[in-house]
Amino acid sequence: MRKEKFNENNGLSYELGEDSMYYPTIEIMELKVGKYGKLAMEHMRELNQIDYNSLGIRGKLPEIFNDIDNKVYEMIDRLMEKKLKEEPIQDEWNVLEIERHKKMLHREVEEIVLKEIVYKDHFKDIDMEEIIFGE
Repeated sequence: MRKEKFNENNGLSYELGEDSMYYPTIEIMELKVGKYGKLAMEHMRELNQIDYNSLGIRGKLPEIFNDIDNKVYEMIDRLMEKKLKEEPIQDEWNVLEIERHKKMLHREVEEIVLKEIVYKDHFKDIDMEEIIFGE
């Protein structure tokens, strides 16, 4: 009897266990995702555990959440630039005032991005059938 089998239907490999049953081969990988990707990941795990696990088994989570992380940072940069034009720093010689103003704007921008990107249902945009069945 073969020790390993590959199921073409679901794309998973299986190993023969000591009890003569086949078990999915699961590779444990470290997810290297940024701050906002991790926040989105936590949110999605709570929102839809089944899709989260399905994507995790197939190794799709880092790609999805790194993409979210990148989108967030791009949006933060755009909004910060826009906010600084709309609400310029009054005293350009006062370093403390500059920092205070930028932090205030960053908090406002971060609140917008969390609402619009991080805390939404990202799995509704993913074709789970295509990922699972490869159609």
